[in-house]
Amino acid sequence: MKNVLLLISLLLSSLVGFSQQLDLHYREKPLNEVLLELRDAYGFQLSFDNEHLSLFPITVDHSFPDLSEALDYLLKNLPLTYEKAGEVFLIYNRQQEQQLPVVFRFSGLVKDEFSGEHLPFAHVVVNDKGMITDRNGAFSFRSKTDSLFYLRISYLGYYLLDTLVTSGPNQSFNLKPSLIRLKEIQVEGTPLVRSEQMGQQAGEIRLNHQVAGSLPGYGDNSVFNLLRLQPGILAAGEQSNDLIIRGSYAGQSQVLFDGFTLFGMKNFNDNISAVNPFMAKDIRLMKGGFSAEYGGRVGGIVQITGVNGSTADFQAQLAVNNMTMNGWFSIPLGKQTALVMAMRQTYYELYDKNQLTLGTSGRSGRGTSVDRYVFPDYNFRDLNVKFSGKSGKGDFYSLSFFRGQDRYVYGLEYETQSQRNQLTYEDEETNHQYGASARYSKAWASGLRSELTAACSSLETQVTNLRESAGQQGGSGGSGNGQGGSSGGSGSGTSWITDTDDYNQNKIDEFRLDLQNHLVLSPAHKLGFGAGLVENVVHFREDSFAVNLAHEKYSLSRLNAYLEDHISVSREFQLTAGLRADWAFDLNRVDLQPRISAAYALTDAWKLTASWGTYRQYISHSSVVDPLGNFRYLWTICNDADIPVLWSQQAIWGLGWHKNGYLISAEGYRKHTKGLSRYVETSEGTGLFQGEAKTSGLDLFVKKDWKEHSFWVAYTLSETKEHFSYFDSGEYLRALHDQRHELKTAALLNFNPVYLSVNYVFGSGFPNLLDDPSVDGRAYHRLDIAVSYRFIKPKYSLEAGVSVLNVFNYENIKYDNFVRIPDDQDATLNVAAEAVPFTPTMFVKLAF
Repeated sequence: MKNVLLLISLLLSSLVGFSQQLDLHYREKPLNEVLLELRDAYGFQLSFDNEHLSLFPITVDHSFPDLSEALDYLLKNLPLTYEKAGEVFLIYNRQQEQQLPVVFRFSGLVKDEFSGEHLPFAHVVVNDKGMITDRNGAFSFRSKTDSLFYLRISYLGYYLLDTLVTSGPNQSFNLKPSLIRLKEIQVEGTPLVRSEQMGQQAGEIRLNHQVAGSLPGYGDNSVFNLLRLQPGILAAGEQSNDLIIRGSYAGQSQVLFDGFTLFGMKNFNDNISAVNPFMAKDIRLMKGGFSAEYGGRVGGIVQITGVNGSTADFQAQLAVNNMTMNGWFSIPLGKQTALVMAMRQTYYELYDKNQLTLGTSGRSGRGTSVDRYVFPDYNFRDLNVKFSGKSGKGDFYSLSFFRGQDRYVYGLEYETQSQRNQLTYEDEETNHQYGASARYSKAWASGLRSELTAACSSLETQVTNLRESAGQQGGSGGSGNGQGGSSGGSGSGTSWITDTDDYNQNKIDEFRLDLQNHLVLSPAHKLGFGAGLVENVVHFREDSFAVNLAHEKYSLSRLNAYLEDHISVSREFQLTAGLRADWAFDLNRVDLQPRISAAYALTDAWKLTASWGTYRQYISHSSVVDPLGNFRYLWTICNDADIPVLWSQQAIWGLGWHKNGYLISAEGYRKHTKGLSRYVETSEGTGLFQGEAKTSGLDLFVKKDWKEHSFWVAYTLSETKEHFSYFDSGEYLRALHDQRHELKTAALLNFNPVYLSVNYVFGSGFPNLLDDPSVDGRAYHRLDIAVSYRFIKPKYSLEAGVSVLNVFNYENIKYDNFVRIPDDQDATLNVAAEAVPFTPTMFVKLAF
């Protein structure tokens, strides 16, 4: 019995000892010493590397029910683990494969080496993975395999940068421009990307605005002088206030400057555009098939990025030509901020009395060509202001403002064919345009880049038409063929009668808020997503004889969002799929617009591209046709009740080749557009009709860069047909801007310091609306030449040049710029405005 009681006592003693709590109270004591004390106090069996564990100081003030929980607590933040083998606790280092993978990141900013200007949308290749910088010239990349990156950066008009970089944030990469002020600096043996980039994405062209300075007509319209020489951009007809891109109608293409819309300003003979060439830095032309990031248009988009100015020193440019004075200056306001201002102004009345040839034709078939005098008057001015800067963390911000106005008026006096009536005609148009934007771009540590843009813009157009007639009253009587009145009866003498006095005002406002995000998930995978809010307000007023005929105001707000996925399936194949959604509040519906594009590199020189998508537009530049066949346009809101929302489906496929200074590109396209609207005025009233259009075509481009010279040929074969509900049949007819063939050639010769250039444009002709629309009107021919000399010093440069536009003085007619005026009872006078005649121009430019 004693032996049994002793055995029970020992068992209970051991159970109590085993369940005893472990009280640990240590401060900065090496782990090996803590474990040794536990072994000695409780008799645990432990195995560990005594020297290695001495490297880890332990601070603990806690009680544990057993050794396992104590070890869990002691080792939780250390690269150590344990396991139990029998009664022994083994403590050792964690396995390497259990450690989290290391991600190497770097971000960069691409800049001009001398001016410090950020270079937007530069092409960047990192470890054979391609990307494009944002509009601030920033990009980011990350890798799980290597902290050393092979980097190549190219930009139009700059030498290629080829280098190795290590990981790290906010690195700067400076590119050398091909034209630099410092004559002492020479760069040789480095590839140069000169004037265009195309064939990289379907429907997209990147243009080097520096080249525009060497084109004929350099001055106030150099941005659009360069655009008009590209395939797919209508040059024949010299459309002055709107871009016609691949068969798009008026108002269907958008020009964005620093994020706000330029609705266009009319000018005489394409001499002055709404974009000051001193303010333009980058031009990105999307002729169609653009990604889900862009919306609100069914035509094309021209994205122009303005200069930021120099943060290093004061800079200024002054240019004087036959038409305007243009001043520009940049002031640094700190190490990271700058202020830029530019202003243009016509400094004298551009035109005196000009003799133009005006055709007359009557309904009875008679017609002659007579000389009439017109009295044109044109004034223009604009102002640009931009404040921009960046933070030390790679964030960017800018404020941009634009204001422009112009006034164009001409008068015409003539006798009717019967020589019984005197008629005076006056046409006046005034435009006021405003634009402003505020932007902030944020670089996040995760590789996400976000940009918030708030923008507003406005265009107000006022048009006045006045027609007065004077007739000899007698027994035979006289009759006015206009809308306002007539003269007749017996007797003699002269009586003045106002036939028409019309005033039209059309104003469009746009307010937008956009948030865009770009996230790098891996070297081969990037996401783009964002949302925005847009509101358009349209105001229309029409008066006749001081009587208000119409006074309307409409508005439409919509919310949009987009998501697109960029995947590099392989080094050769890139795929982008996106979806855009627009929710127009008043229409109470969501319009989904899927889009997809792909690019496949057959070889290092050959590349295939394709894109497909649907597009929506909620404002329309609707045409108005009067009983005489005169066209005018007004902005309207698409409310889907009488003005339908524009819808377009586009498909593009292309093939490009780029090697040894050659660039060859061929792109085919098809586009179907629904929702066209047209007001037709008749004697019975005004009717609103809907229509649709079909466009197909082929753009060809061949370019050669040889030494410092460039040569290119652009050709477009296209057809645009339309059908409206008021047509007599269901047949599609030629659109007003339909032109089957257009050929453009250009040569830029660099014999530094002398520069020569020449360009030629041929167009097969638009439908002859003045006679028979089924046949082509007059073909278009225009040859321009220019020569300039540049005197360059380290602190300043002086440039002077002469351009001759339309060297052979070919009689071209401006597109959609004619007026039919009642002449006699059975005849009308067709007034067709001449395009640019033989025009010598000179300019002087000083920069410092």
